[in-house]
Amino acid sequence: MSQEKFKRYKLNVFLLQKNKMKSEERVITNTSTNFHALSPQQSPKITSILNRTKLSLERSRSSHRMEKIMILNKKKVSKNEIYNINKPKDFFNDSPNLIEEMKYDINIQFLKECKSNNAGACLQLLEPTIVHQVLNISPSIPIRADLKANLNIQDANQNTALHIAVKNGNVQLVQALIYKQINLEIENSEKMTSLILASYHGNEEIFQILINAGAQVNHQDMYGNTCLHYACKFNRKEIVTLILQHPNLIFKSNNDQKYPDYYIHDSEIIQLFTQFQLEHSKQKRKAKEVQIQNIQMEYYCKSSNFSKNQCKLQNSPIQNLSLETKQGMLKHIRSYNQIKKGKTNTPSTIDSMKQSKREEKVGPSQFKVLGLLGKGSFGQVYLVQKNKKLYAMKVLLKSMILKQNICRYAITERNVLSVTSHPFIVKLRYAFQTEDKLFMILDYCPGGDLGMLLCKIKRFPEELVKLYTCEIILALEDLHKRDIIFRDLKPDNILLDADGHVLLTDFGLSKEGIPQSSKGAQSFCGSVAYLAPEMLKRQGHGKAVDWYLLGVVMYELLVGLPPYYDNDRDTLFYNIENASLKIPQHISIECRTLLKSLLERNPTKRLGSGEGDSLEIKVHPYFADVDWELVLNRELSMPKPDYSLKIKSMGEQNVFDLQSFVEFEQSHVNGWSYVQRE
Repeated sequence: MSQEKFKRYKLNVFLLQKNKMKSEERVITNTSTNFHALSPQQSPKITSILNRTKLSLERSRSSHRMEKIMILNKKKVSKNEIYNINKPKDFFNDSPNLIEEMKYDINIQFLKECKSNNAGACLQLLEPTIVHQVLNISPSIPIRADLKANLNIQDANQNTALHIAVKNGNVQLVQALIYKQINLEIENSEKMTSLILASYHGNEEIFQILINAGAQVNHQDMYGNTCLHYACKFNRKEIVTLILQHPNLIFKSNNDQKYPDYYIHDSEIIQLFTQFQLEHSKQKRKAKEVQIQNIQMEYYCKSSNFSKNQCKLQNSPIQNLSLETKQGMLKHIRSYNQIKKGKTNTPSTIDSMKQSKREEKVGPSQFKVLGLLGKGSFGQVYLVQKNKKLYAMKVLLKSMILKQNICRYAITERNVLSVTSHPFIVKLRYAFQTEDKLFMILDYCPGGDLGMLLCKIKRFPEELVKLYTCEIILALEDLHKRDIIFRDLKPDNILLDADGHVLLTDFGLSKEGIPQSSKGAQSFCGSVAYLAPEMLKRQGHGKAVDWYLLGVVMYELLVGLPPYYDNDRDTLFYNIENASLKIPQHISIECRTLLKSLLERNPTKRLGSGEGDSLEIKVHPYFADVDWELVLNRELSMPKPDYSLKIKSMGEQNVFDLQSFVEFEQSHVNGWSYVQRE
């Protein structure tokens, strides 16, 4: 039975019941033995029946009325109106600005998920179907292919998702982005491609993936560095191996005119380069031999009037030629070689070449030794003269540094000094070697070092310490901008030039490639009284270690002894980590607050440990009256040294007359030679 028929049936039943009740004047109710007559209004059962029936009727009438209204409305709607209702709305064309806002939000979310290392979410935002679901767009609206994240979108630092994935070491995301055909050669704000970034962070697996995908190995960043520069600088042996195997490798110099091998200070990488150069030389020599053989064959063929068929060089090996042809070839080759040799290797030409080669090289014989400035465990420092200019010649004994395995320290010092050019850092003018010695020619500083002065005057006035400190800060600032930490700042390593300005020296313990303030380096090194707390705890250290040492130097110059000093080594170490800092009252309040901030034991809370690095120290109230531009230009009035260094005379004899300059031999130190370009 249909619903409509059932409703009609219920209505008819109700009407019949109602008519029957009206015809009866009374309703007889069985009350066991007695009968009691009640009116319909007084009977509870009848009242209940009436109420239920009435409610059912009202519902039925209401439903019936709604059905009639809907039918009428349907009849009023035209065919065109029905078509417009069913037709999907053109959502995107009606809201062009909204779609652009959506794309912008998707791109922002895409980069955010990349930085969160969420590879799955990143890849979902590259699929239009999933993006429509994420945005809760109605299924009736057609899917737009362009409503997805831009694969090559860049953040504020111009990093793409690939840059971010490389930096995070997310191999899965890197592979997925490459599969999606992301642009491998996009540069960030420092003009670093993803391949250079992989070399910088030392991720061998990602570097291999990018190389296989076709990333350019010779690209240079804003500093002119290639991925090979960073691989050499940070001792990435595996990456160096991959780069040297690349067929399109080109050796390029950076903005400092340094080639990648200049930054090598790892013996294994040096060996890799040596092997590469040998193989490269063999290939060049082989190619040259083939070229010469072809030229000689061509010369023989022309002189003997051979036909072209008889002179097919590539298809006619020498062993396949007849005996007569071989003899003729040998005769002409000998004459050809004699002619060539006569043109290039005459005695006068050889002498001229040797002379010009000697003039290009710098060796110990070109310097006149005036006296001995000092001695150390591994060599001496001499006062020398060249072209009427005075220099300090630092001489290191190869036998000692190789025996003690400290050659890397000498190379580090040479590397740091060759890349820096700062008014408060000593300049390296030349570097060369003999069979048994390494030489560095440095600027001569007649004022000696602050350690010698401190022994003489016991302590410095605060005004002078402030001047010295300003110049030291700028020197450390320059090193930190190059991601170099000094690690050996002490009065003995702070020289004074003829005008009384400071010059930092002795960079053997420096560390390159340290961009962070509190980590990056792990070595335990430095002078005992100048070890930072993080160095003693061996928890790793960064640039902040230099600011602690600055505080130590300031304290020592003002007081006469380093803070926490004790003659007993164990007590000294305990004091550095635990003892309270005692600052004399004669030091100004501003200076005392500065010392406390610099000597903070926690490197992350130390002044200068933030992103501002040296700027945090320069804006300290103690330096409120300092014009840093005047400091940098060496315009501060400094007291000139009032004494001369004691120099042990060496007489007229040049102690290096018998030393010969060598270029290649068993004890040769690669990458040592250096000549400063003005």
